[in-house]
Amino acid sequence: MNRLKLLLVSGIVMILVSVLVGCGGNTTSGSATGQSNVSRDTVYEFYDKVQLDQNKEQVDAELGVLPTESAQMKNSFAYVNDNTGFGVSVLFDENGLATSKTLFYPMTEDLAFLTTKPVTEAQAESIPDGATYDEVKKILGGDGTETSATQIPFEDNKVSYIRVWVNQDGTMLQAVFLTDGTTSNVMFFD
Repeated sequence: MNRLKLLLVSGIVMILVSVLVGCGGNTTSGSATGQSNVSRDTVYEFYDKVQLDQNKEQVDAELGVLPTESAQMKNSFAYVNDNTGFGVSVLFDENGLATSKTLFYPMTEDLAFLTTKPVTEAQAESIPDGATYDEVKKILGGDGTETSATQIPFEDNKVSYIRVWVNQDGTMLQAVFLTDGTTSNVMFFD
């Protein structure tokens, strides 16, 4: 993949995620971590039900909640479980098919329990562009949490992913994995 395509894929994914849920997901007040019933299943209840290429009617029926349409992006809808605060934002293309989904969460630190070891800015800086997910996991000492899946139109709709590793204080490392499974953009957020 040439450098221009790498930059375009990374840029598209970052723009979509920023518009769909904002950079931190901090769109509701309060934290879900105080709830004793928060588990991986709670966090991913809606996200796992949405499949790329489903139409809006299928997503609506599968999730069973009234979505909120984004004011910033046409055909983007947030589906949130009012009982947990977790959900999914879905972007539909001009044919009405889901092309991107992004995990919706009350606060960044609500995902910290999914990270097995704390991560640092130095670790983020040590991850080279082009590293595989397995290489990143080895550097960080554990799995990342998938927060976004986006089809890339000029890559035959192959999927690019974003994964995060979140510390208890809400700081996090975010890595964009391109359609070939390698990183192109690793950032640490305070």
